[in-house]
Amino acid sequence: MKKLLLLLLCSLPALAQNGFKIEDNILIWERAYSADNVDIASVLDKNPNLKTGSFMDNFYKGMGIDIKNTCNSQNGLMKNNVKFQFVVMTSPTGYVVKVKDLKFLEKYGPMQARIRANAWEQYFVDGTTLKSDATSIENMGCIDNFLSSLFAPAPVTTETRAMTSN
Repeated sequence: MKKLLLLLLCSLPALAQNGFKIEDNILIWERAYSADNVDIASVLDKNPNLKTGSFMDNFYKGMGIDIKNTCNSQNGLMKNNVKFQFVVMTSPTGYVVKVKDLKFLEKYGPMQARIRANAWEQYFVDGTTLKSDATSIENMGCIDNFLSSLFAPAPVTTETRAMTSN
């Protein structure tokens, strides 16, 4: 049963544009990663602003707090830091990350001293569908890459030794 559920969860993001979808009028980002026996704690420890609040069975719940958005875009909106809630569901063959309550932390006022958390829905959702204009598609693609790299497993490095002749 768990394998069937994981298969279903893994196939759903492939149907959505850039990992984004709308559930109950809320913008959700979801991505499945294939990795045998990955250490989720080390994945989450890559960024100190990813805080795990709880762990139960194979579910990690947490928040991303004031994370620097690494999108390389001309749009000023993409230069703002972000915050969100996440859930990581693990299995022996991989894991699925689901991110919701996504917000841009926009700075306002003199010397940009005030920060307002604006929901991503106002930028990427039109009623009950994802916006399809060129700017929204470009920005969602950029954020998709950013979130994908944020939750990607650390690359496996192998030590190689140079062969020398004596």
